[in-house]
Amino acid sequence: SVVSLPTSSGAERPRAVSVTFPPFPRAGFYDWILCTQEPNGAAPDGLLNALFDHRRVKGRVIVHPAGVRGDFFMEIPVEQVGATWDENSGELQNRGDFDSVLEVLPELKVRGITGVYLMGSLERSMNERDSSPFSVADRSRPSSRLGGGRAFGNLVHEMRRLNIRAIVDGLERVASASHRKYRKYIVEYRNDHGIICPHPGTDARETQWPDTKLLNYRRVEVWDMMISETKELVREYGVGGIRLDNAQSYPVTLSADLQELLRRDPDGELHHSLDEIFYGQVVQPNSECGYWRSEACMDLNYPNPFLIKYMKEMWNEFPDFVVVAESHFHREVEIVQSGMIAQSLRVPQILASVAGRSLRRDGSVAKIAMNKKSTAKTLTRVLRNDAEYMPKNPIMIQSTCTHSSPYPGGLYGRKSWIVVDLMYLLPGVPMLLFGEDAGRALRLNMMGLSNAEESSAYDVHFDSLLPKSPPKNKNSSSRNSPADGLASMSKSKLIISGSQQSLLGMRRVLSGANMQKMGGAGGMQRVESKSRLSGALKLSRQGSFQDMKKAADEQSNGPTSGGNGAAFKSPALVRTQSKTELQSSSIRSSTASDIRNMNEMNRKIYEEIGPHSGFDLAQIKGHYHHRELVRIESNVLRNGAFSLLSLGAQYSEQFFAFARYTSTAIYIVVVNFRDVQDGEFYKEGKEVDLSLQALADCLSDEMLRNTSALYCLKDTFSGDRRDDKTYTLEEILFRRHRIFVGPLQTVLLEVSQAPEGSSEEHVRQCVNRLSTEANDIKDPRENALLAALTRSAADSVDEFAKALMELYHALLESNFEQHWIEYLLQISLQRASGLRAGVEYEGIEHPKDFAPPEGERIIAYLVQLAMAAADPDVKEAARLLVKKSQKIGPLVFVCPEYGRFSTAGGLGVMVDELTKDLADLGLDVYVISPYYTVNRKNQSGYLEMDKFPWRRNIDVNLGTHMVECGVYEGKEDGVNLIFIERQDYFPKVYADAGSQERLLQTIVLMSLSALEVCCQKGITPALFVTNDWLPSLAAGYGKHGFFGNFFENTTFFHLIHNLGDGAYEGRVYPAPDQGDMGYVHRLPGHMLVDPWWSQKIVNPSRCALMCSDSWGTVSQSYMRELKQGHPLKDLLCIAKAPFAFPNGIRQAHREQLLQTKGAESHDAAKRILQQKYFNFQDIDNSIPLFAFVGRITSQKGVHLILNAADELIQHANGKIQIIVGGPATWSDSYSSGCARHMQDLRRRHPFCFWADPDAFFMDGPLVNLGSDFGVMPSVFEPGGIVQQEFFVAGTPVVAFKTGGLKDTVHEWNTDTGEGNGFTFDNYTHNDFVSAMKRALRVFARKTEYEELRESAYETTIDVSTVAWAWSSEFHRLRGAIYAQSSGISGELEKVARVGSSSAFDPSSVPVRIVWSGPADQVEVLGSFDGWTQRMRLSDDENTNEKSIVLRLPRGEYYFKFKVNSSWCLSNDYEKRHDGQFENNYLNV
Repeated sequence: SVVSLPTSSGAERPRAVSVTFPPFPRAGFYDWILCTQEPNGAAPDGLLNALFDHRRVKGRVIVHPAGVRGDFFMEIPVEQVGATWDENSGELQNRGDFDSVLEVLPELKVRGITGVYLMGSLERSMNERDSSPFSVADRSRPSSRLGGGRAFGNLVHEMRRLNIRAIVDGLERVASASHRKYRKYIVEYRNDHGIICPHPGTDARETQWPDTKLLNYRRVEVWDMMISETKELVREYGVGGIRLDNAQSYPVTLSADLQELLRRDPDGELHHSLDEIFYGQVVQPNSECGYWRSEACMDLNYPNPFLIKYMKEMWNEFPDFVVVAESHFHREVEIVQSGMIAQSLRVPQILASVAGRSLRRDGSVAKIAMNKKSTAKTLTRVLRNDAEYMPKNPIMIQSTCTHSSPYPGGLYGRKSWIVVDLMYLLPGVPMLLFGEDAGRALRLNMMGLSNAEESSAYDVHFDSLLPKSPPKNKNSSSRNSPADGLASMSKSKLIISGSQQSLLGMRRVLSGANMQKMGGAGGMQRVESKSRLSGALKLSRQGSFQDMKKAADEQSNGPTSGGNGAAFKSPALVRTQSKTELQSSSIRSSTASDIRNMNEMNRKIYEEIGPHSGFDLAQIKGHYHHRELVRIESNVLRNGAFSLLSLGAQYSEQFFAFARYTSTAIYIVVVNFRDVQDGEFYKEGKEVDLSLQALADCLSDEMLRNTSALYCLKDTFSGDRRDDKTYTLEEILFRRHRIFVGPLQTVLLEVSQAPEGSSEEHVRQCVNRLSTEANDIKDPRENALLAALTRSAADSVDEFAKALMELYHALLESNFEQHWIEYLLQISLQRASGLRAGVEYEGIEHPKDFAPPEGERIIAYLVQLAMAAADPDVKEAARLLVKKSQKIGPLVFVCPEYGRFSTAGGLGVMVDELTKDLADLGLDVYVISPYYTVNRKNQSGYLEMDKFPWRRNIDVNLGTHMVECGVYEGKEDGVNLIFIERQDYFPKVYADAGSQERLLQTIVLMSLSALEVCCQKGITPALFVTNDWLPSLAAGYGKHGFFGNFFENTTFFHLIHNLGDGAYEGRVYPAPDQGDMGYVHRLPGHMLVDPWWSQKIVNPSRCALMCSDSWGTVSQSYMRELKQGHPLKDLLCIAKAPFAFPNGIRQAHREQLLQTKGAESHDAAKRILQQKYFNFQDIDNSIPLFAFVGRITSQKGVHLILNAADELIQHANGKIQIIVGGPATWSDSYSSGCARHMQDLRRRHPFCFWADPDAFFMDGPLVNLGSDFGVMPSVFEPGGIVQQEFFVAGTPVVAFKTGGLKDTVHEWNTDTGEGNGFTFDNYTHNDFVSAMKRALRVFARKTEYEELRESAYETTIDVSTVAWAWSSEFHRLRGAIYAQSSGISGELEKVARVGSSSAFDPSSVPVRIVWSGPADQVEVLGSFDGWTQRMRLSDDENTNEKSIVLRLPRGEYYFKFKVNSSWCLSNDYEKRHDGQFENNYLNV
C-alpha cells in the first residue's frame, strides 16, 4: 500500500510504500526489489534490467535466529571457574574445567542467562601448560586439559536442556604447535635475517601473536576448513554459537612478497612453485591488503565475502546458529552487514575515557590526561554515526570489560554503576564477564593497570577520530521510516521513503523481530558509500592506531584504496605481544607478593570509589541483579528500537539521553556522567532540558494518530509517577521536558497510560501551560489545545469554529482577565499558522495525519466567521481576533554595513537582499545604517550622488558629552533607508576607533541614534533587529527607560552574522582606572561585564543577548555551534526558540549576471577561463577545473588548497586545473605566506594552477559558471553566500562541514542522485584530498557529473525563500498570522462557498463584492463584521474587475471601498446615508 502525507491543498503526496512480509521462516539473507507489476499480475518485462539498476529501490533483510535480540550472554573463562591460589605461595591450587562450569549453570539459569561464551574451550598446544586460551592447536576439538570431549559434551547437553546456548571460540590463526592438518596452509615471511619463517597470527594493524601461525586465506580450502571445523563442533556436541576472535580482520590477507616469490635460483629457475606464487605463500609482514583495503570495502561498502560465506553455510545447515564477532578499527558496519553480532569495545573505551582511563584493545589500562578525557557528547556522536552508517536496528554485544582487562571497578571507579546501567539499557545483547559483579576491581589473570599518566600509540581518542557531526542523510529527505524500531511484530513492515513522488532513487529501512535491513542491490550490493567515514573514523590522524592511511600512502606512493587493493604497509605500529601478555588470559600460578599487591590495590580502589558516599563496590552485585530484572521484565529494553534524544547544548558534555521504544511502549533514559569527583560544580544534580521530538519520525503512524489517549511519566525504578501532569503522546514528543538527574544517576522513565478520568484535569493543565509558556511555544503540538486548533484549521471551518470555542471557554473557566484571554487566543492562532513554516524551514517533523494549515486559510475562517457565524460567541471572538492576528508593524533593521553603499562582507549583502524581499512581501521595512565619510570605493558624498537628502539633525548623549548627527533618508526597492552621519565616528566601515573608549562611544552612538531617529520620526517598530555588535546596546537602552515607554511594545531581535572571536563580539578592554566604563554606556554594569571572567571586558554582545527578546543567525549548524561552544553560550541559551535560516541569493538577478559577465553556457565559460588563465587554444573538457573565489585569509582555509595542489596534480597526471581568485594582504603573515606559495605553484605548474595574489579578482561570475567545482575549505563559515553563487550556475562545491556550509553543501550520492557537492568532516589534509578525489571520480563519469550539476542548480536557495522564512519568524514573535494578501481572497471564496455548514448562519449565502473601475489596489470595509477589518479585493481573471466573495446572512449592509489610498463609493451599488456618512448599500 502507498503511505501518503496530506498537503495544504487537500491532496496527498506519496511518502512511502508499505509492504507487509509474512514471518520469515528461518535465519538468512533475504534480498528484495521494488518494481511495478503488470495489470494482469505478471512481472514486468524489464525486471532483469531493474535488478542491475543501482537506483532501483532494493535492499537486503538480515534475519537472525528468533529471540536473539532479547538474549543475555555471559563470558566464562572456563579455567577461572572455581580456580584458587595459595595465598602464602601464590601457587595455583585448583583450575577450572568443564565440570566446574556445569556446577554454576543453575545459578546462571536463575539470572536469565541465555548464552554462555566458553572462553578457552578449544584444544590447545600440549607442550605448554600455561598457554593462552587463544593459542588453539585444533579448532574442531574441545580442550583435553579442561575435561576433553566427554566432559564438554555433558556440559553442552545440560546447557541445551536449560535453554542456554553454548558459544565457543573461533580463530583465524592456529597455535605454533598446531595439528598437522594446518601445516600446508601456513603463510610465510622473510624475517630480518632473510630467513623464511611462518608468519605469526596478526590483525595486520596493531597486534601479532608470536605463539600462533597465520593461515593462507588466499586459498579457498582455508575458508572451507574453518567452516567445516565449526560444523563439526555443532554436529558432534550441539554447540549453538561461536565467537570469532579478531573478526574485524577476517580473512587476514597480507601483501605478497613478490621479490621473494619471483626469486630465481642459480640455475635460472624460479625458486618458488607457480602454486606458491599464485597463492602468495610468502608475504610482507603485517601488510594488510585484500578486502579490507579494497575499494569494495572502503568506498563501495560491500559486505565481507568471507563472513557472508561463513554465515550462509552455517545458517543453511543450522538456522539457529549465532555468531558473535569481535570488532575493532571501526569495522562494525562490515561485521553487522555480513550477518554477525558485533562485539565492540567502543562503548567501554569511551566510558573508561570519561572516567580518566585509556582502555586499550589488549585489556591494558592507563591513566590519561584531562584534556583527552571523553564526555557524554563523545558517546552521543559515536551512536549518531552508527545511525547514519549501520544497517537499521543492528544486533550488537554490550559489555563493560574484557577477559583481559580489570573489572568495572578498576576501569570506571564510582562510574561503574552508570556503566552497568548502560549495558542493560542500551540496545543489544548484554554480555557479562564471569566474576565482574563480585565486588572486586582487579584479578590475577588480566593485563596491567597503570595509575601513572601515560600516552601511547595504542590509546583510542574518540573525540579526535569522530567528525564534528553526522553527515546529512543521503537517502531521503525524510529522516526515518514510521515503521523504524517496531521490534516486536508478527509481521515485518517495509517502508520505502523518498524525496520524490517517483519511486526512483528511494531507499528506506526494514525493521522487525530479529532482523535488520541493509540497503543496496541484491546479493552483496553495498548499503551506503562511506568513504567519508573511512576518512573520519577508520583512518583518522594524530597518532591513533587507526591512523595508518598516511603511512600507507608514503610507503606505497600511491592510492591507499582501490581496485588494486594497495597494501597497508605500516608494520611499525604492529606490536608483538610478550609471553607475559600472551599468558595474561590464562589461569596460572603467581607469587605471594602479586596476590598481596592485588589485594592491596583492590582495597585502595574500594576506598577511592567511596563506600562512605554510597558507592560500595562490595554491594554492586545487587545493582547488577536489579537491572537484570528490569530488563527481563521489559520487552522494550530487550527488543525495542533505539533513538538518541536531544539535550540542550549546555548539557551535552555531562548528560547522555536516549529512548527505547516499540509499537506500544516508550522508555526514556537520561544519565548524568559526572559527580563531585569531576569538580565541585558537579556536586549537586541538575535539571536537564530534554526533547523527544526525534521519536516523532520513529513511532508507528497508528500510535501517533491516537491523539486522545493520555499518558504520564513514571519512574521505572521506583514505580512512582514523576509528577501529577498528564499529556497526549504529541505533547510528550514535542514539548521540552525538565528532568532532574542526580550526580552519577540514571533516570529511567516510562511513558505510561494515565489513570481513568484524567481528561478534565488535562484540559486545565493545558490551559495553565499555555498561559505560562505562550511566548516560548514554537510548535502547536506542544499543547493539546493548540494541536486541536491546528488540526481543525486543516480540516474544515466547522471543526475550526468548534475548536476555537473549546479553547475560548477553557480560557474563560480559568478566570483570566479578558486582555490575557485575547492574547492567548491570538498566540494560539499564530502558532497554528506557524507550523507550516516550521516544517518547511526549521526541520520540524511533518504531521502524519494532517497538512499544516496556511495562514491564509485561518484568516479566511476568521473573516467569514466574523460575518456569518451561527454562534454569537464565535462571531465575537472572530471579530476580535481577525484584526489582531494579521499585520505586524514596521520592521527596523540596524546594521553597520548595507548593500551597495557600505558592504564589506556577507552581512551587508544579506541584510540588503533580505530587506528588499521583505518589502516585496508587503512589510513596512526600515534600514538604519551609518553614512560613512568614504564608501568601499573611497568615494565621499555618495548619498548626495544617489539623491538621498539630509532631513534633520539629532543629538545623542555619549555619556561624557553630546554629539550632533545628521540624518539622511531615502527609499529604494520599497525599503525605507535612514543613514546616520557623524564623520569623526563613522569615517569608513569597520575603521580602527583609535582607543577603547572611542570604540565604546561608537557603539553607543550607533545604538542610541537608531532609537532616537525612530522616536523623532514617530516610527514605533514592531521589531527592532540589531545586526552584529555595532548596534548591540540598542535593546538595553530601549528596555531600560532611556526613551520612556516609546519602545514598550517593540520586540528586540539580535541577528548574529558572525560571533567568531572577541573582535566579532565588539569587546572593549578598559584600562584599570576606567572600571566598566559606565560613564560612557550608562547601563547597569552586569549587562556588559561578566564578573566571572578572568579579565574585565565590556562586551556589547552580552547586552544584546541579555536584553533582546530573541536572537537568530544565518544557519542551523552555526546556531548549534554557538550554543554548544561559544564563550557566551549561557546567554545564547536563554532564548527558548532562537531562529536560523541559510542565506540565499537573488536567483533571477544572478542568472542574468552570469549571462552578462559570464557566458552563455558552462562550456563557453570554461573555454574562456582555460584560454585566459592557462593559455589554451580551445576548451579541453577532459580536464576538471576547480576554483576558489574569496579573500586570502586564514578563515577561508586557502592553505588546504595550496598544500594539496602538488599531490592532486600528480594524482591526476596533470589533468587538473585550479584557480585561486582573490588578493592577498602582504602585511598579514598568513596571507603573505599563501601568496608566496601561490606564486611558486603557478611558476611550477603553469597549465594546472593559476593565482595572482597582487590583483583583485574580477571574474567571479565567469568562474562560478565555467568551473567544474567550487572549493570552499573555510575553517568556519557562519552562513556563506559563495556556495549559492556556484549552485545557481550549476557548479557543485567541495566544502568543509562547518556552519552554513554544513547546512547547504551535501555529499553527492551516486545511488539516489541527490546532493550538490563533496564534503569533509575533519579539517585535515587527508580529508580534504579525499573529498577532492571523490569529485575527480565523479567528473570522470560524464553522465553522472551532468546529473550532479543539475542537482546543484536545484539546491539554490533564492532570497525570496529566505525572506518568507524570516517573515514567518517575525510574525511568530509578534503573535501575528503570516498571510499574503494575494492568497487570502482565494481562501475567502473557498470558505464562503462551502456547502452545508453548522458553523455558519443557515441564512448566509456567498456574495461577490465587485469594484469595476480602474485601480491598483482596492479594499472594502463595511458593517459585514462591524466595520472591523479592511479586506483586499483580488483581480478577476476573466474581467478587469476586482472582487471578493463574502458569506453574509440575510440583512442590510453598508460599506465603502478604499481605492489606492482614497475612500470611494461604487456606482454599481446603491448609495445610502447611514447616519452622517454616505455609504454603498447592499441587501442580502
